[in-house]
Amino acid sequence: MGHTVDTYHDIQSLGVEKLRQAYAASGLSIRPKTRISKIEMIKEIIRAQGINPEQILVREASEQPATTYQDPTQREDRQLQLLGRTLKELIQEETPA
Repeated sequence: MGHTVDTYHDIQSLGVEKLRQAYAASGLSIRPKTRISKIEMIKEIIRAQGINPEQILVREASEQPATTYQDPTQREDRQLQLLGRTLKELIQEETPA
């Protein structure tokens, strides 16, 4: 019968740096990954088109100054809806008819 090498010795023979590179490439982490919200993602796309999304939100707030929200999610939903509509208009302007 042939001689088989233990898994421990096989991995040990790869060397420390090779294993560090493998672990770094795998992306393992004990911290949760930072996720960007939908609103921030849409704002970045609108900024890339050369428009300031904050001006859009301020303009909408000044048009309807008496708007109140029961919780923060309603406000986020309204902003998401407004920015989404603006992004849709920008895309429609760029696409040829």
